Amino acid sequence: MKRFFVLASLFAGAASVRSAPSLADWADPAAALARSTVPLSLAESFLDAQAFLPVAAHREALVAAGKTEGANRLRVLEEIYAGNNVGALQALELVEKKDAWLQTRRALVEGLVERGRAFTEIPDDRFVFRTPEADAFLVSYARPALDGAHGRVEDFFGSTPSAPVIIEILPSVEAYAWASGIPKEKILRTGAVATVRFNRVMALSPSVPALGYRWIDALVHEYAHWHIRRVSGGLCPAWLSEGVARYLEIAWRRPEGFRHTPHAKALLTRAALDDGLIPFSRMEGSFLGLENAERTDLAFAQTSDAVAFLVKEFGVEKVATLLASFRQQPRAEVFSHTLGLGEAELEKAWRDSLADLTEKPTDNARGALGPVWVIGDFDEATLVGSAALEALRAGDRLLKQSGAAAAAQYKKVVEASPDNGVALTRLARAHLRSERPEAAEELLKRAIEKNPDYAEPLVVLGEIYYEDGRYEEGQDVLQQALEIRPFYAAVHGTLGRIALDVGNFAAARSSLRLAVRFDPTNEEWRRALSGMPKNR
Repeated sequence: MKRFFVLASLFAGAASVRSAPSLADWADPAAALARSTVPLSLAESFLDAQAFLPVAAHREALVAAGKTEGANRLRVLEEIYAGNNVGALQALELVEKKDAWLQTRRALVEGLVERGRAFTEIPDDRFVFRTPEADAFLVSYARPALDGAHGRVEDFFGSTPSAPVIIEILPSVEAYAWASGIPKEKILRTGAVATVRFNRVMALSPSVPALGYRWIDALVHEYAHWHIRRVSGGLCPAWLSEGVARYLEIAWRRPEGFRHTPHAKALLTRAALDDGLIPFSRMEGSFLGLENAERTDLAFAQTSDAVAFLVKEFGVEKVATLLASFRQQPRAEVFSHTLGLGEAELEKAWRDSLADLTEKPTDNARGALGPVWVIGDFDEATLVGSAALEALRAGDRLLKQSGAAAAAQYKKVVEASPDNGVALTRLARAHLRSERPEAAEELLKRAIEKNPDYAEPLVVLGEIYYEDGRYEEGQDVLQQALEIRPFYAAVHGTLGRIALDVGNFAAARSSLRLAVRFDPTNEEWRRALSGMPKNR
């Protein structure tokens, strides 16, 4: 099966949308649970916002009143949202009334337990990673990134959770669809590859899409949603929630903080100049409900820019106060009480801040790629477009014979799409064939700048740096490639050779083993691995 889309928001609006408790419920959770006609549903809403204490207190009150059946059902929910699948299954055995609720919950919990058997669990103080054994190596890359994001998130929200956050990586579209509750058809259509459900961050394994995806960004994005739900009680407006998540998703890996990708900047600028911005009121609910992928991309560009505007004008502490206020005041009052501006006035102030955008960018028109969502075998050559495909194919045929001849064909493709990542990378490879590494390096840097979600130019540039003995630069760009395609053999192969050259045999062994695992036919990596000093 093959699905091919060019998207900029692979986890757009995928966070779960369970109804949040109302302001009245948050004012006195214990009383709300006691008077509710649907206490299990309300309890689950509190748990979804990580409010475990009022649910536990209500359960204890039920036990004291002799209402053990209701208490046992609450225990099932508490264990699910605490990530304790086995505990939930044990609690189900105490529920006596055989009804639809029990049947549904039993099917859910038994499924979670069954799928959990395939997980390797890797805990630490902040995160509990659950992955298939084949994906366990991802934790060594995800943990430092999430630890770094943790600091920014803590600064942004002004608090941190008392318990570690559970992160589950699912090995297939089918497994992810079942666990996340997102229909498989929607995942295949939209690329909604990460979400928060049952108080867990869930993501599709980056091994599934043919060209990978920014899986660490996806984890950070949903980690931010996890916090937003906790702080706001689930009452934060969709536009602000998605804007904060996108803002933090990008900011974690940039020392200078938030900055738009070229694709997002182009969309935002064109929309601002053409009076095509989406009103925030149109963004209620999931962004995936917008007309098409480009409108979804624009919504993310707008809302993250609006959050950057908020941070610049009011400071991070005010934004944190704003988020926390949604569980204490009506939405109509939160903005004016916190910022001195109503929600509509804030939107207008942000729109006015775009007045400096005066020139329409040409990035997208010049062939630059957004993220590419592909399931199944895929030919990257098709990303140059049908008009230039013949010239690219001709270059591919000539490359083994003559770098100069191949370059002549690839230049035709670059002339048609000057910022296309595939075209620039192929031309760079032709220059390398002709022993022109400086020209190749220049093209690759342009490809990376204009196509930040396409891994191939990072991989080729890493190879250049390795051959030139520029090991630190090589490691840096190859680590960036792993943030997109961690199952790419060539990345691990080059990292292994760098580590071997500098005498870091433990790192070399780890990287080369992964390289051989992902490409067992590569004899060079096998020889390097077998020739390493023993016990070092």
